[in-house]
Formats: sequence, structure tokens, C-alpha cells
Amino acid sequence: MIDTCPIHYWAKETPEHIAIEAGSMRLSYRTLNRRVASLAQQLARKGFVPGDRLVVPAKGSLESLLLAWACLRAGVVFCPLNPAFPVAQQLGLAKRLQAGRVCQTESEHHYPAELTPISFDFLAEADAGEPPVLDGNQLCNTIFTSGSSGTPKAVLHRVGNHLASARGSAELIPVDQKSGWLLSLPLFHIGGYAIPFRVFLAGGRVILDEAPHTLAERLEQQAISHLSLVPTQLWRLLQAGFTPQRTRLRELLLGGAAIPAPLVAQMTSLGLTPKVSYGLSEMASQVCTGIPTAPGVVGKPLPGREVRVVDGEIQLRGETLFCGYLNNGSLDPALNAEGWFPTRDKGHFNADGALVVEGRLDNGFISGGENIQPESIEQRLVDHPRIAQALVVPVPHPEWGERPVAFIDWHGAAVSEPALTAWVREALPGFMVPDAWLAWPPGVGFKPSRKEFAELARAHVSCAV
Repeated sequence: MIDTCPIHYWAKETPEHIAIEAGSMRLSYRTLNRRVASLAQQLARKGFVPGDRLVVPAKGSLESLLLAWACLRAGVVFCPLNPAFPVAQQLGLAKRLQAGRVCQTESEHHYPAELTPISFDFLAEADAGEPPVLDGNQLCNTIFTSGSSGTPKAVLHRVGNHLASARGSAELIPVDQKSGWLLSLPLFHIGGYAIPFRVFLAGGRVILDEAPHTLAERLEQQAISHLSLVPTQLWRLLQAGFTPQRTRLRELLLGGAAIPAPLVAQMTSLGLTPKVSYGLSEMASQVCTGIPTAPGVVGKPLPGREVRVVDGEIQLRGETLFCGYLNNGSLDPALNAEGWFPTRDKGHFNADGALVVEGRLDNGFISGGENIQPESIEQRLVDHPRIAQALVVPVPHPEWGERPVAFIDWHGAAVSEPALTAWVREALPGFMVPDAWLAWPPGVGFKPSRKEFAELARAHVSCAV
């Protein structure tokens, strides 16, 4: 499938319409089209050919976004990394990608000789010439999985994966030329990389998250109509006095963690019911989206996605399905014999046909002969009105094999351990009550690592003994 680049299309249809807003700076579609054209030409002059990989430590700057779309036009595989990663880690990931060049749009690291820094003129403009096309089969980008339960994997996408993802998303979250979607998630995360596709296809505006004001202030001052957040971000927003009526916000998408019932209830009482989403890098972001009616309910599959549950495991396929995991020149499609991607996520369909996600099969453990799914405990905990987020991990136990330990992030005054125990026991059996309650570690990103939390919990238990 061949598509005209949407930036070029809107540059012809509505050339003066704002495409990107970054603080006080505005880029029209005409200017954006010319800057992307220039960068695509610069890539070619530097010797890049379709299929080459470019490492870019990128969170969400204007330069990073421009380069991402220039790579689309040039056929170069855009490989964003977390700029906070140490040089050694970035170098290791670049080697796995077999990428030899890096553009430091948001990094000032000094790289060794095997990863050559290159620079571009991001203010230069050029005529795009013939309408630039996006080939759906063209390799497009890599996204590293979080590695929360193991080594990060490099997810390789085609252009068509993201176009299909954006079009399917629009079925439940409409975007138009009046829309402004805040790039509140990083480009090295699939949720962030997907936002410009949704916006540019509709001729809307991407609003970069680089202004000095708080999010609550920005929502009142800027034309932000669409917002993607994880639950803790929304809790902080509410604590800052957020009221939807003082903003232009009309779509709020939550994901990335268990969705607290009190959070949904509070937002609904304020007149803005959030939508929840089940998505993953391997499916180019959203798979299911819906209204959060009960714990774990994530809605029905969006167009272009297929979902089935086999022996409790969620399996996926469709137009958004990735090419495979890229590692040292080899590509692992990671599909079963029937062509489905086994997610290792546990779930089922409810009576209404909506998908219910119960957690990761890999996260489950046995305690005294009883199966424990940590996410079930986490969901109960975040339904407490004082808990912003919770994460449960197993620790070794001499009698029971393993026992759950909970990390709690409070968004109000902490409650006592007996009160927490009683809260869990109201909804879950006694063997699922955590043995210990630990404080949420400082400096944790929006997607915590279960492996790191488990190490902290084991250290705490060993010290207690």
C-alpha cells in the first residue's frame, strides 16, 4: 500500500495550518513539509539508503520529531533510544541493531569510534518536489521493549503498521484539524511514537511537551484536546487542581498500568470519562480501547487488529503486527505456527465481547500451592482512594515457596498496614495479602521494572531476617 506523506498532503491543502507547537514556536504544515524534505535530502547526501539504521537518543524535541519523519521519507530506519541511558548501554543497543551512526538531538554524550555522531541543519528548508510517498512495506523504526521482566527487545515495524494503527485508533478517538495532541509520552516509547501518525493523518497539531509550565497550567493555556497519560500522571494532575471545564480537553487516553476505579470515578464526575487502552510495541500501540467499566476491561479490538485467547493467553495478529525482533542482523518474527503473536498476557473476553486483561502469565507465581497473579493484587490496591500506583513482586519464603511483597506510591496520607491488609482481604483471599508493604522507590519512570523491584524486595526481606 502506497500513501502520500500526510504532512505533504496537508501542506498543499491547508499550508498555513499549524502542524507543530513547541512553546512559543509554531510550525505550519508548509514549513514542516519543507524542513522534513530538507532533512530527507540531507540523509541521502550523507550516504543513507533505504534500510539503513540511524540511532537517535530521542525523547520528544522538535529536532527528534522532524528527523523521525525525514527518516520515513528517506526509508531510513529510525531507532530512538532513551537519552537517559548511559553511553555503554546505548552502544550495546546500537550494536544489536547493527547501526553505526547516531544523531544527538537530545544528548551530549561522547561516543566511541564505533558509533559515529552525525549532525543536520534542522532549520534548512527544501522543495519536496514530487509528492513524497510512504510505502507501507518499507521498514520504518525500532522500539525497544521496556525489559521490565527481561532483556529489552528491538521491535521492528513497517510504515503500514503505524498507518493502520492510527486509522484504527481514530474509530474510537476521533482526531480532526482542530485537534491538538500533547506529545506527553517519549518517542522511544510506542505510545509516543504513535501520536504524530494519528495527528498528521488528520491534519491536526502535535503539541510538544517542552514548555516550562506545569501540565495543569498548559492545559488551561493551550489548545490541547487530546492527552495520553499513565494513571500516576493523571493523579498528579488532579492534585494540581485540574478541572476539564477550564480546558479544551475532549479525549483522555489511559494506559500502561492498572486503572484505579476512584480515578475513573473522579474524572467522570468532572465531566470527562477517560478511555482505557490495551496496547504493546509489537502491535504498534493500541490493540483494544474502551470505557473502563470494570477492573481489567480494555474494550473491544480496534479495526485492523485480531485478538483471540488460547488457554488463557492473549494472542494477536493483524495489520499492525510488527515484522519481528531485530537482533544482530537476524529477525525473529516471534509468531506461532498459525501466524499469531503469543503475548504472554493473561486474559479473557467478558459477556459483552470486551477483552479483560488479567496480567502477565510470566508474573504469576505459586505460594503454598496457590496461584497468585500480582496484577490482581495491584488492581485491588490502586482502587484504594489513597494509592496512586502499586507493584507486587514475589520474594522467597522458607515455608510457602514465595510470598507477595507490595510497593506503594501514595497520593495522599499513608494508611496503616492493618488497614491495607483489611482492604485487600475484602476482595481477595487471605493468601494474596502481601507480607510486607514497602515505599515506592524515588526516580522510577512511568513503566517500572519488575526485575528491579523484585531485587529491592529481596534485599529488604534479607535485611529484615
